[in-house]
Amino acid sequence: MKNDAWILFKITVPAPAVDLVCEALSLLHCTGTLVEKRDLDTFIVPDEELDPHSNVHLQSYFPEDLNLTELKSQIEQALDELRPLFPERIFQLGEEQQVKQEDWAEGWKQHFSSMRIGRNLIIRPSWEAYTAATNEKVLELDPGMAFGTGSHGTTLLCLEAIVDLFDRGQPPQSLLDVGTGSGILAMAASLLGAQKVVACDIDPLACEVALENCRKNNLHDKIEITTDLLEQLPGNYDVVVANILAEENIRLASQLFEHLTPGGYLFLSGILKEKQNMVCEAFDQHPLELKSITEQDEWICLSWQRN
Repeated sequence: MKNDAWILFKITVPAPAVDLVCEALSLLHCTGTLVEKRDLDTFIVPDEELDPHSNVHLQSYFPEDLNLTELKSQIEQALDELRPLFPERIFQLGEEQQVKQEDWAEGWKQHFSSMRIGRNLIIRPSWEAYTAATNEKVLELDPGMAFGTGSHGTTLLCLEAIVDLFDRGQPPQSLLDVGTGSGILAMAASLLGAQKVVACDIDPLACEVALENCRKNNLHDKIEITTDLLEQLPGNYDVVVANILAEENIRLASQLFEHLTPGGYLFLSGILKEKQNMVCEAFDQHPLELKSITEQDEWICLSWQRN
């Protein structure tokens, strides 16, 4: 049944927490989020950066058939879980309002267009036609489905790291995507030619979204999606990518390393710049060579190669 109305929540958060809040809201069935006058989960990376010391106002949309009391409680709980990461900063849930489909759904589309990653990977929304040139691979993914459409700083950095291996003529044959979210990283690797791709996430909803995205791109028979914990997953991989919080990367350091083949690459993001040193210290205990540190807004991606 198609929704013709939505619940709009206005939420005030610290600028560095925008991506994390977006991820949390997406797991509560949020269908889209805008940040002030900027589009958040878009296919166009904003030129300007948010002032990390500022607070921003989010507009988040949810299906109207959700239980409002339960939804408000879940949003408050999600904000409570993030508050310790940003002490003395504001997280405030405002009043909700109902908006009609025509008030935003069609206008939303003007914020999204296809984007290119590397030489050959194209990511496009479903409503935009794109004729692929020779050697181009087109991945269809709509915003608002789950965290990660390619424009978040963390997702973009991981995508670029993965695609760069293919562009440099060093295509990985296997990849493990830890905390897969929308499944975009796993799908990109599979579409570009990786033969074995496993995507895991502890959240069942994220796995459902990732599976649906794989079906839409005819990749569901090429990618294994699982809620199994990292420690339960067998095998080693040419690439292990984890776009998760810095603290989780640190907690899983040994397991992430153990899933790498010799010479394999480890790409870590979801890491704020100020947490770079603590993550590096955790992984310095393993025989890894730090190859690069890339940045997008307030986020970084750390790239290691196993010795």
